[in-house]
Amino acid sequence: MTDKRPLTRWSLAATLLLCVGTSAFAQDSALHSGKYEQLMLAVTPDHQVEGYYAEERGEDPPFSCAFYLKGNVEAGKDVAVSSWSDGAYPGTLKPSTDGVTLTIEQGQQHSGCLNVLMPDIATGLDLTQTASKQWISLVKVKADKAWLQKTPNAKATRGAYIVKGDVVGVLAFKDGAAQV
Repeated sequence: MTDKRPLTRWSLAATLLLCVGTSAFAQDSALHSGKYEQLMLAVTPDHQVEGYYAEERGEDPPFSCAFYLKGNVEAGKDVAVSSWSDGAYPGTLKPSTDGVTLTIEQGQQHSGCLNVLMPDIATGLDLTQTASKQWISLVKVKADKAWLQKTPNAKATRGAYIVKGDVVGVLAFKDGAAQV
């Protein structure tokens, strides 16, 4: 009669290895806030993604392409996004091995993007993550000058500031102020 316990141990070890491997893969396949080449991406606490793509080519004056995107994150699925600048176009965003893949079939139709944006946007533009961030949102500055302050209630009129039209990543909202 043979002992079947070694086979059981191997089965248990293989099952545990499969579970650990699957769990690690699932974590790597999630979207994360950060900078992906020309794309700023925030994953919100409400499981949405907010993005801002900006790129320039040439000089005197440069050609520029900029648009926003937003979508809902559902586990295990590509994120359906809506992108807009002067017109709105649907697309998808999905995690890749070292970043994200952004697909917007009509992406070059965004204002200024035909001369700047790679044609790959229509079939899947791979963007490598260049910086990991803890952004919970992206905001566009509406004031002519927004002074950066150390506390929400400070009234700075000197020092560093951001200007109208800048898009910044937000780490937290508190007392009507955004921590950037």
